[in-house]
Amino acid sequence: MRKLLIATIILNISISSLAFAGICDNTKSEAESKKETLPMKYKKLKAENEKLKEELKNCSDEKEAIKSEISSLESNIDELETTKTELESKLSTYPSKENLLYKIQQLKEELGRK
Repeated sequence: MRKLLIATIILNISISSLAFAGICDNTKSEAESKKETLPMKYKKLKAENEKLKEELKNCSDEKEAIKSEISSLESNIDELETTKTELESKLSTYPSKENLLYKIQQLKEELGRK
């Protein structure tokens, strides 16, 4: 029972000290924000806004470059598909391997008879 009572007291003290530390941290940030005057906040926010605008512009430029590259690649794909279709059509006009081997065999037989 005594151990439980001692553990409870130690736990309460540690929780209290942590809570107090949290309050102190909040107080510091509030004090720092009170030190910043309105013109200082304005300048800070304006600088941050300019930085974000520049980042947005860079992203927009990069986006346009990627769109251009995609368009170029799509054009290349279309050209390759056209070439593939032409080559497949040309390939279909040639006789098959089996057909050529059969003709060779026939020619050899004819030469063998003569």
